[in-house]
Amino acid sequence: MCYHTRLTAKADAIEKSAGASFEEPDTYKPTAEYNGFATPATPIIRFDDRKKILMYEWGLIADWVKTAADAKKARINCLNARIEELDEKASYKRKTGNRCLVAMDGMYEWQWESPGDKKSKKTRYLVTRPDNAVFLCAGLFNEWHNRETGIITYCYTIVTTQGNELMKKIHNNGERMLVVLSPEEYDAWLDPKNEHLAFADRSRIELKAVQM
Repeated sequence: MCYHTRLTAKADAIEKSAGASFEEPDTYKPTAEYNGFATPATPIIRFDDRKKILMYEWGLIADWVKTAADAKKARINCLNARIEELDEKASYKRKTGNRCLVAMDGMYEWQWESPGDKKSKKTRYLVTRPDNAVFLCAGLFNEWHNRETGIITYCYTIVTTQGNELMKKIHNNGERMLVVLSPEEYDAWLDPKNEHLAFADRSRIELKAVQM
């Protein structure tokens, strides 16, 4: 699973890579590390508004969550969503058509010297595309209505799959990775008519890892 990402590119570079424009450019600031557990707002593109880049909070809140207190707990478990389980998990099975693209130019991963030992030494890696360019990952979004306040939270989760060879070398425990999409797959992922499991195989996605 991945809970830390990076997006240091300028707004115009993101727009060029995504083929979309920021709705409110001033709301975006390049960030060296997004910590998913802090539920930061990061750039996404919705399937139903393809040409617009919006700032949504990382950590999806399901419709059935009733209170803000419950939402705070539930969304931490919805930072990532396993692509194999989208049709099964209560948080996602009615939202598989709510597809989005999540922008980043890096993700942080940790390699444990002794998996399972909490005191084990761990090494941090920054994983990027070979050219360090912006890339987009598969995600699902939701608009959660707080029944107590009426406030709407615009939020998302990032979809994960089995790790490719590089990620398996880093992730000696879990072997998962984000569903990093190639540019020719962006529109295909956004089309809800396309089977989501068709995007599970990421073996051909080229990435590089730098020890931090």
